[in-house]
Amino acid sequence: MSSHLIPFFKNTNIQIVKAIGCYLFDIDGKKYLDLESGDWAANLGHSRTEIIEVLKEQAEILIHDGLRFYNDKSEALSSKLLEKLGLPGGKSTFLNSGSEAVNLGLTMARNLTGRKKILKMDCSFLSSFGYGKIADDNSDLLNIPMNDFSALSSVNFNELAAFAFEPGNAHGLIKFPSNDFIETIASTVKENGGLLLANEVTTGFGRTGRWFGFQHYNFKPDIVCTGKALGNGYPVSGVSVSESIAGLFDKNPFRHAQSHQNDALGCAVALAVIHLFETSGIVEQSAENGNYFLEKLKALQQTQPTTIKEVRGRGMMLAAELDEKIQIGGIDNKLLDRGFVTGVKNNVLRFMPPLIIKREEIDHLVGTLEDLMV
Repeated sequence: MSSHLIPFFKNTNIQIVKAIGCYLFDIDGKKYLDLESGDWAANLGHSRTEIIEVLKEQAEILIHDGLRFYNDKSEALSSKLLEKLGLPGGKSTFLNSGSEAVNLGLTMARNLTGRKKILKMDCSFLSSFGYGKIADDNSDLLNIPMNDFSALSSVNFNELAAFAFEPGNAHGLIKFPSNDFIETIASTVKENGGLLLANEVTTGFGRTGRWFGFQHYNFKPDIVCTGKALGNGYPVSGVSVSESIAGLFDKNPFRHAQSHQNDALGCAVALAVIHLFETSGIVEQSAENGNYFLEKLKALQQTQPTTIKEVRGRGMMLAAELDEKIQIGGIDNKLLDRGFVTGVKNNVLRFMPPLIIKREEIDHLVGTLEDLMV
Protein backbone atom coordinates (compact mmCIF):
# COMPACT_ATOMS: atom_id res chain seq x y z
CA MET A 1 0.00 0.00 0.00
CA SER A 2 1.46 3.36 -1.06
CA SER A 3 1.80 6.04 1.62
CA HIS A 4 3.66 8.60 -0.50
CA LEU A 5 1.15 9.29 -3.28
CA ILE A 6 -1.65 11.83 -3.09
CA PRO A 7 -4.87 9.78 -2.79
CA PHE A 8 -6.82 11.33 -5.64
CA PHE A 9 -8.65 8.04 -6.23
CA LYS A 10 -9.18 4.76 -4.46
CA ASN A 11 -7.09 1.84 -5.65
CA THR A 12 -6.95 -1.86 -4.86
CA ASN A 13 -3.58 -1.71 -3.04
CA ILE A 14 -2.32 -4.32 -5.51
CA GLN A 15 1.23 -3.56 -6.59
CA ILE A 16 1.79 -4.32 -10.26
CA VAL A 17 5.39 -5.08 -11.18
CA LYS A 18 5.13 -6.25 -14.79
CA ALA A 19 2.75 -6.18 -17.75
CA ILE A 20 3.00 -8.35 -20.87
CA GLY A 21 0.44 -8.75 -23.63
CA CYS A 22 -3.03 -8.91 -22.08
CA TYR A 23 -1.75 -9.61 -18.57
CA LEU A 24 -0.66 -7.72 -15.46
CA PHE A 25 1.49 -9.37 -12.79
CA ASP A 26 1.51 -8.33 -9.14
CA ILE A 27 4.36 -8.41 -6.63
CA ASP A 28 3.30 -11.91 -5.48
CA GLY A 29 3.42 -13.30 -9.02
CA LYS A 30 -0.35 -13.46 -9.54
CA LYS A 31 -1.44 -12.62 -13.06
CA TYR A 32 -4.54 -10.73 -14.13
CA LEU A 33 -6.25 -10.62 -17.51
CA ASP A 34 -6.39 -6.88 -18.13
CA LEU A 35 -9.80 -6.08 -19.60
CA GLU A 36 -9.18 -2.33 -19.25
CA SER A 37 -5.92 -2.11 -21.29
CA GLY A 38 -4.38 -0.11 -18.47
CA ASP A 39 -6.41 3.08 -18.75
CA TRP A 40 -7.76 2.06 -22.19
CA ALA A 41 -4.36 2.76 -23.74
CA ALA A 42 -2.54 -0.52 -24.42
CA ASN A 43 -4.58 -1.48 -27.49
CA LEU A 44 -1.67 -3.48 -28.92
CA GLY A 45 -1.02 -5.19 -25.60
CA HIS A 46 1.45 -4.33 -22.89
CA SER A 47 5.23 -4.25 -23.44
CA ARG A 48 5.26 -4.78 -27.19
CA THR A 49 8.80 -5.73 -28.17
CA GLU A 50 8.64 -3.64 -31.34
CA ILE A 51 7.75 -0.50 -29.38
CA ILE A 52 10.36 -1.16 -26.70
CA GLU A 53 13.04 -1.39 -29.39
CA VAL A 54 11.96 1.95 -30.86
CA LEU A 55 12.00 3.51 -27.38
CA LYS A 56 15.57 2.33 -26.83
CA GLU A 57 16.78 3.35 -30.26
CA GLN A 58 15.22 6.81 -30.25
CA ALA A 59 16.25 7.51 -26.65
CA GLU A 60 19.88 7.16 -27.71
CA ILE A 61 19.43 9.65 -30.55
CA LEU A 62 16.99 12.40 -29.55
CA ILE A 63 14.39 12.59 -26.80
CA HIS A 64 13.59 16.29 -26.61
CA ASP A 65 14.77 19.26 -28.65
CA GLY A 66 12.85 22.42 -27.70
CA LEU A 67 10.24 24.58 -29.37
CA ARG A 68 12.72 26.56 -31.49
CA PHE A 69 13.42 23.46 -33.57
CA TYR A 70 11.63 20.65 -35.38
CA ASN A 71 12.50 16.99 -35.85
CA ASP A 72 11.85 14.40 -38.51
CA LYS A 73 9.80 12.13 -36.22
CA SER A 74 7.08 14.72 -35.57
CA GLU A 75 6.93 15.60 -39.27
CA ALA A 76 6.63 11.92 -40.24
CA LEU A 77 4.02 11.23 -37.57
CA SER A 78 1.84 14.13 -38.65
CA SER A 79 1.96 13.00 -42.27
CA LYS A 80 1.07 9.40 -41.37
CA LEU A 81 -1.65 10.28 -38.87
CA LEU A 82 -3.32 12.73 -41.27
CA GLU A 83 -3.32 9.97 -43.89
CA LYS A 84 -5.08 7.54 -41.54
CA LEU A 85 -7.57 10.23 -40.44
CA GLY A 86 -8.44 11.15 -44.02
CA LEU A 87 -7.27 14.75 -43.61
CA PRO A 88 -4.95 15.30 -46.60
CA GLY A 89 -3.20 18.65 -46.54
CA GLY A 90 -3.88 19.09 -42.83
CA LYS A 91 -1.49 19.67 -39.96
CA SER A 92 -0.88 18.25 -36.47
CA THR A 93 0.84 18.94 -33.21
CA PHE A 94 1.74 16.43 -30.51
CA LEU A 95 1.38 16.72 -26.74
CA ASN A 96 1.33 14.29 -23.79
CA SER A 97 -2.22 13.48 -22.68
CA GLY A 98 -5.69 13.24 -24.12
CA SER A 99 -6.99 16.02 -21.89
CA GLU A 100 -4.30 18.35 -23.21
CA ALA A 101 -5.17 17.44 -26.78
CA VAL A 102 -8.90 18.00 -26.35
CA ASN A 103 -8.41 21.31 -24.58
CA LEU A 104 -6.04 22.53 -27.27
CA GLY A 105 -8.58 21.46 -29.90
CA LEU A 106 -11.31 23.41 -28.11
CA THR A 107 -9.02 26.42 -27.69
CA MET A 108 -8.32 26.37 -31.42
CA ALA A 109 -12.04 26.18 -32.24
CA ARG A 110 -12.80 29.12 -29.95
CA ASN A 111 -9.97 31.18 -31.39
CA LEU A 112 -10.69 30.45 -35.04
CA THR A 113 -14.45 31.05 -34.80
CA GLY A 114 -14.40 33.92 -32.31
CA ARG A 115 -17.04 32.03 -30.31
CA LYS A 116 -16.94 30.49 -26.84
CA LYS A 117 -19.66 27.85 -26.55
CA ILE A 118 -18.86 24.14 -26.90
CA LEU A 119 -21.60 21.56 -27.44
CA LYS A 120 -21.30 17.97 -26.22
CA MET A 121 -23.50 15.06 -25.24
CA ASP A 122 -24.10 14.98 -21.50
CA CYS A 123 -22.83 11.42 -21.13
CA SER A 124 -19.51 11.95 -22.90
CA PHE A 125 -16.19 12.82 -21.29
CA LEU A 126 -13.87 15.36 -22.87
CA SER A 127 -11.11 16.14 -20.42
CA SER A 128 -10.11 16.34 -16.79
CA PHE A 129 -9.50 20.09 -16.88
CA GLY A 130 -10.08 23.26 -18.88
CA TYR A 131 -12.84 23.92 -21.39
CA GLY A 132 -13.74 20.24 -21.62
CA LYS A 133 -14.17 19.66 -17.89
CA ILE A 134 -17.60 18.88 -16.52
CA ALA A 135 -17.90 21.52 -13.80
CA ASP A 136 -20.51 23.93 -12.44
CA ASP A 137 -18.37 26.94 -13.33
CA ASN A 138 -17.80 25.83 -16.95
CA SER A 139 -20.70 27.81 -18.36
CA ASP A 140 -19.43 27.61 -21.94
CA LEU A 141 -19.83 23.82 -22.06
CA LEU A 142 -23.35 22.94 -23.23
CA ASN A 143 -24.68 19.42 -22.60
CA ILE A 144 -27.53 17.72 -24.42
CA PRO A 145 -28.86 14.21 -23.76
CA MET A 146 -27.73 11.58 -26.24
CA ASN A 147 -30.26 10.88 -29.01
CA ASP A 148 -32.69 13.54 -27.70
CA PHE A 149 -33.67 15.45 -30.83
CA SER A 150 -36.04 17.70 -28.89
CA ALA A 151 -33.11 19.05 -26.86
CA LEU A 152 -31.57 20.54 -30.01
CA SER A 153 -34.26 23.23 -30.12
CA SER A 154 -32.77 24.81 -26.99
CA VAL A 155 -29.31 25.19 -28.57
CA ASN A 156 -28.32 28.46 -30.21
CA PHE A 157 -26.08 27.05 -32.94
CA ASN A 158 -24.92 30.55 -33.92
CA GLU A 159 -23.05 30.72 -30.61
CA LEU A 160 -21.18 27.43 -31.00
CA ALA A 161 -17.48 27.30 -31.61
CA ALA A 162 -17.63 23.53 -31.98
CA PHE A 163 -19.47 20.31 -31.40
CA ALA A 164 -17.10 18.01 -29.49
CA PHE A 165 -18.08 14.47 -30.41
CA GLU A 166 -16.95 11.41 -28.48
CA PRO A 167 -18.04 8.50 -30.74
CA GLY A 168 -18.66 6.08 -27.89
CA ASN A 169 -17.84 5.29 -24.28
CA ALA A 170 -20.49 7.60 -22.78
CA HIS A 171 -18.45 8.48 -19.70
CA GLY A 172 -17.46 4.88 -19.03
CA LEU A 173 -20.88 3.32 -19.67
CA ILE A 174 -20.19 2.19 -23.27
CA LYS A 175 -23.02 3.81 -25.18
CA PHE A 176 -23.11 4.85 -28.82
CA PRO A 177 -25.26 7.68 -30.24
CA SER A 178 -27.41 7.07 -33.29
CA ASN A 179 -26.20 8.01 -36.76
CA ASP A 180 -29.21 10.26 -37.37
CA PHE A 181 -28.64 12.21 -34.17
CA ILE A 182 -24.97 12.88 -34.92
CA GLU A 183 -25.64 13.70 -38.57
CA THR A 184 -28.32 16.20 -37.56
CA ILE A 185 -26.05 17.95 -35.07
CA ALA A 186 -23.05 17.95 -37.40
CA SER A 187 -24.91 19.40 -40.37
CA THR A 188 -26.57 22.09 -38.22
CA VAL A 189 -23.28 23.09 -36.62
CA LYS A 190 -21.60 23.45 -40.01
CA GLU A 191 -24.53 25.39 -41.48
CA ASN A 192 -24.15 27.89 -38.66
CA GLY A 193 -20.41 28.37 -38.93
CA GLY A 194 -19.20 26.08 -36.14
CA LEU A 195 -16.51 23.41 -36.24
CA LEU A 196 -16.63 19.66 -35.71
CA LEU A 197 -14.19 18.11 -33.27
CA ALA A 198 -13.81 14.34 -32.95
CA ASN A 199 -12.53 13.22 -29.55
CA GLU A 200 -10.78 9.95 -30.43
CA VAL A 201 -8.72 9.70 -27.25
CA THR A 202 -10.60 6.57 -26.16
CA THR A 203 -12.20 5.35 -29.38
CA GLY A 204 -9.18 5.70 -31.68
CA PHE A 205 -6.85 3.08 -33.12
CA GLY A 206 -9.03 0.04 -33.58
CA ARG A 207 -10.95 0.20 -30.32
CA THR A 208 -14.35 0.24 -32.06
CA GLY A 209 -13.37 -2.15 -34.85
CA ARG A 210 -12.37 0.67 -37.18
CA TRP A 211 -9.33 2.91 -37.15
CA PHE A 212 -11.35 5.71 -35.56
CA GLY A 213 -14.75 5.88 -33.93
CA PHE A 214 -16.05 8.74 -36.07
CA GLN A 215 -15.73 6.45 -39.10
CA HIS A 216 -18.93 4.70 -37.97
CA TYR A 217 -20.79 7.95 -38.73
CA ASN A 218 -21.37 10.38 -41.57
CA PHE A 219 -19.09 12.80 -39.76
CA LYS A 220 -16.21 14.74 -41.31
CA PRO A 221 -14.22 16.38 -38.53
CA ASP A 222 -12.37 19.66 -38.76
CA ILE A 223 -10.28 18.76 -35.71
CA VAL A 224 -9.37 15.31 -34.36
CA CYS A 225 -7.85 14.71 -30.93
CA THR A 226 -6.00 11.47 -30.27
CA GLY A 227 -4.22 9.99 -27.26
CA LYS A 228 -4.07 6.82 -25.15
CA ALA A 229 -3.52 4.13 -27.81
CA LEU A 230 -1.47 6.53 -29.96
CA GLY A 231 1.42 5.70 -27.64
CA ASN A 232 0.10 2.29 -26.52
CA GLY A 233 0.70 3.41 -22.94
CA TYR A 234 3.51 5.87 -23.59
CA PRO A 235 2.26 9.44 -22.93
CA VAL A 236 1.76 11.04 -26.33
CA SER A 237 -1.34 12.69 -27.78
CA GLY A 238 -2.19 14.60 -30.93
CA VAL A 239 -4.32 17.36 -32.38
CA SER A 240 -4.84 17.16 -36.13
CA VAL A 241 -6.76 19.58 -38.32
CA SER A 242 -8.10 19.55 -41.87
CA GLU A 243 -6.48 21.50 -44.70
CA SER A 244 -9.13 24.22 -44.55
CA ILE A 245 -8.62 24.69 -40.81
CA ALA A 246 -4.84 24.69 -41.20
CA GLY A 247 -5.23 27.55 -43.68
CA LEU A 248 -7.06 29.66 -41.11
CA PHE A 249 -3.99 29.91 -38.86
CA ASP A 250 -2.45 32.45 -41.23
CA LYS A 251 -5.39 34.77 -40.57
CA ASN A 252 -5.92 33.86 -36.91
CA PRO A 253 -2.51 32.97 -35.45
CA PHE A 254 -2.19 32.17 -31.78
CA ARG A 255 0.56 30.75 -29.64
CA HIS A 256 0.51 27.44 -27.80
CA ALA A 257 3.69 26.26 -26.15
CA GLN A 258 4.46 23.57 -23.62
CA SER A 259 7.65 21.81 -22.69
CA HIS A 260 7.15 18.48 -24.44
CA GLN A 261 5.36 19.54 -27.59
CA ASN A 262 6.38 17.44 -30.62
CA ASP A 263 9.03 15.51 -28.66
CA ALA A 264 10.93 13.13 -30.92
CA LEU A 265 10.68 10.18 -28.53
CA GLY A 266 6.89 10.25 -28.21
CA CYS A 267 6.48 10.76 -31.94
CA ALA A 268 8.81 7.83 -32.71
CA VAL A 269 6.73 5.61 -30.44
CA ALA A 270 3.51 6.72 -32.11
CA LEU A 271 4.97 6.01 -35.56
CA ALA A 272 5.82 2.49 -34.41
CA VAL A 273 2.31 2.04 -33.06
CA ILE A 274 0.70 3.09 -36.33
CA HIS A 275 3.07 0.84 -38.28
CA LEU A 276 2.03 -2.13 -36.15
CA PHE A 277 -1.63 -1.37 -36.76
CA GLU A 278 -1.01 -1.12 -40.50
CA THR A 279 0.92 -4.40 -40.77
CA SER A 280 -0.78 -6.67 -38.24
CA GLY A 281 -4.46 -6.66 -39.17
CA ILE A 282 -5.34 -5.82 -35.57
CA VAL A 283 -8.13 -3.41 -36.52
CA GLU A 284 -9.91 -6.18 -38.40
CA GLN A 285 -9.18 -8.56 -35.53
CA SER A 286 -10.79 -6.11 -33.12
CA ALA A 287 -13.96 -6.06 -35.22
CA GLU A 288 -14.15 -9.84 -35.61
CA ASN A 289 -13.28 -10.83 -32.06
CA GLY A 290 -15.36 -7.94 -30.75
CA ASN A 291 -18.40 -9.44 -32.47
CA TYR A 292 -17.51 -12.80 -30.96
CA PHE A 293 -17.21 -11.23 -27.50
CA LEU A 294 -20.55 -9.46 -27.93
CA GLU A 295 -22.32 -12.64 -28.98
CA LYS A 296 -20.87 -14.47 -25.98
CA LEU A 297 -22.17 -11.77 -23.64
CA LYS A 298 -25.59 -11.85 -25.34
CA ALA A 299 -25.72 -15.62 -24.90
CA LEU A 300 -24.92 -15.15 -21.22
CA GLN A 301 -27.68 -12.56 -20.98
CA GLN A 302 -30.14 -15.13 -22.33
CA THR A 303 -29.31 -17.45 -19.43
CA GLN A 304 -29.30 -14.60 -16.88
CA PRO A 305 -32.19 -12.31 -17.94
CA THR A 306 -32.93 -11.09 -14.42
CA THR A 307 -29.29 -10.26 -13.76
CA ILE A 308 -28.10 -8.75 -17.05
CA LYS A 309 -30.41 -6.02 -18.34
CA GLU A 310 -28.51 -5.11 -21.49
CA VAL A 311 -25.33 -5.91 -23.41
CA ARG A 312 -23.68 -3.29 -25.61
CA GLY A 313 -20.60 -3.32 -27.77
CA ARG A 314 -18.70 -2.08 -30.78
CA GLY A 315 -15.37 -3.68 -31.55
CA MET A 316 -13.42 -4.21 -28.32
CA MET A 317 -15.55 -1.73 -26.41
CA LEU A 318 -18.22 -3.69 -24.55
CA ALA A 319 -20.43 -3.55 -21.49
CA ALA A 320 -22.89 -5.66 -19.53
CA GLU A 321 -25.45 -3.54 -17.70
CA LEU A 322 -26.72 -5.36 -14.61
CA ASP A 323 -29.96 -5.01 -12.73
CA GLU A 324 -29.83 -2.18 -10.19
CA LYS A 325 -30.45 -4.65 -7.36
CA ILE A 326 -27.22 -6.50 -8.10
CA GLN A 327 -24.22 -5.57 -5.95
CA ILE A 328 -21.90 -4.95 -8.87
CA GLY A 329 -18.94 -4.16 -6.62
CA GLY A 330 -19.12 -7.67 -5.22
CA ILE A 331 -19.00 -9.20 -8.71
CA ASP A 332 -16.12 -6.93 -9.71
CA ASN A 333 -14.14 -7.87 -6.58
CA LYS A 334 -14.76 -11.57 -7.16
CA LEU A 335 -13.56 -11.19 -10.75
CA LEU A 336 -10.42 -9.48 -9.47
CA ASP A 337 -9.84 -12.31 -7.00
CA ARG A 338 -10.06 -14.74 -9.91
CA GLY A 339 -7.58 -12.74 -11.97
CA PHE A 340 -9.73 -10.45 -14.15
CA VAL A 341 -9.43 -6.66 -14.24
CA THR A 342 -12.72 -5.16 -15.38
CA GLY A 343 -14.17 -1.67 -15.37
CA VAL A 344 -17.11 -0.67 -13.19
CA LYS A 345 -19.36 2.37 -13.55
CA ASN A 346 -22.73 2.57 -11.81
CA ASN A 347 -24.31 -0.83 -12.55
CA VAL A 348 -22.20 -1.51 -15.64
CA LEU A 349 -19.34 -3.96 -16.08
CA ARG A 350 -17.01 -2.64 -18.77
CA PHE A 351 -14.70 -4.65 -21.04
CA MET A 352 -12.04 -2.81 -23.07
CA PRO A 353 -9.17 -5.32 -23.36
CA PRO A 354 -6.12 -5.12 -25.59
CA LEU A 355 -7.23 -5.80 -29.14
CA ILE A 356 -4.98 -8.86 -29.24
CA ILE A 357 -7.12 -10.76 -26.71
CA LYS A 358 -7.74 -14.36 -27.79
CA ARG A 359 -11.11 -16.07 -28.01
CA GLU A 360 -10.19 -18.61 -25.36
CA GLU A 361 -9.48 -15.72 -22.98
CA ILE A 362 -12.87 -14.23 -23.80
CA ASP A 363 -14.45 -17.65 -23.15
CA HIS A 364 -12.65 -17.88 -19.81
CA LEU A 365 -13.99 -14.49 -18.71
CA VAL A 366 -17.57 -15.17 -19.80
CA GLY A 367 -17.49 -18.60 -18.16
CA THR A 368 -16.27 -17.06 -14.92
CA LEU A 369 -19.00 -14.43 -15.09
CA GLU A 370 -21.58 -17.18 -15.51
CA ASP A 371 -20.22 -19.03 -12.47
CA LEU A 372 -20.47 -15.86 -10.36
CA MET A 373 -24.02 -15.11 -11.45
CA VAL A 374 -25.50 -18.55 -10.85
